[in-house]
Amino acid sequence: GERANIVKRGDNLLPEGEFQKRPDQTWAPGERANIVKRGDNLQPEGEFSKRPDASWAPGERANVVRRDDNLQPEGEFQKRPDQTWAPGERANIVKRGDNLQPEGEFQKRPDQTWAPGERANIVKRGDNLQPEGDFSKRPDATWAPGERANIVRRDDNLHPEGDFHKRPDQTWAPGERANIVKRGDNLQPEGEFSKRPDATWAPGERANVVRRDDNLQPEGDFQKRPDQTWAPGERANIVKRGDNLQPE
Repeated sequence: GERANIVKRGDNLLPEGEFQKRPDQTWAPGERANIVKRGDNLQPEGEFSKRPDASWAPGERANVVRRDDNLQPEGEFQKRPDQTWAPGERANIVKRGDNLQPEGEFQKRPDQTWAPGERANIVKRGDNLQPEGDFSKRPDATWAPGERANIVRRDDNLHPEGDFHKRPDQTWAPGERANIVKRGDNLQPEGEFSKRPDATWAPGERANVVRRDDNLQPEGDFQKRPDQTWAPGERANIVKRGDNLQPE
């Protein structure tokens, strides 16, 4: 659409005289009150004794006092007898008599065979709605490009004047770098320089092994554990009880 022209109104407000900008501020420390230290009439008299240096020493421990005991075991000391594994005791099974007996023939559930389930007959109701006249189906649609409005190009009253200067082609060049300045050094080593001597591997020193004598010696023959061989375990005999239920 068309755009309204921009109208700039005249202004009767104009600055007079020179324009003074804000002066540049420089950093300066803030003002601080002077420190006043008052005189003190308290003075230490005599020599000042500091805390003596404390050295480590083990603490004192009371002597262990063992009281006499008038309780003494009398007779021979009997230790707990060695226990061997044995099956636990189990009460005998007692089956009580039963006075309930089935009478007559016993009818079991009849064998079922598969059969299809019953299904209701299909009933189709009459219909009083009938189409009248010819039936017109949807016409076959063929593809066609949509309609598009014509492009209207408006005239332009802006035209470049003179020669058009494009951006000049730039070629790569290395950036400028300041020259390297190496300062002189007045520190010089004096005398010969001793490097670290070459170290060769050697085993470290180890204290000699001292084996103390032992006054504990086994007496008599040493009995080792007897060799065990596999054997089947014991199993209780199978007991089949009589049955007082008989088919009639």
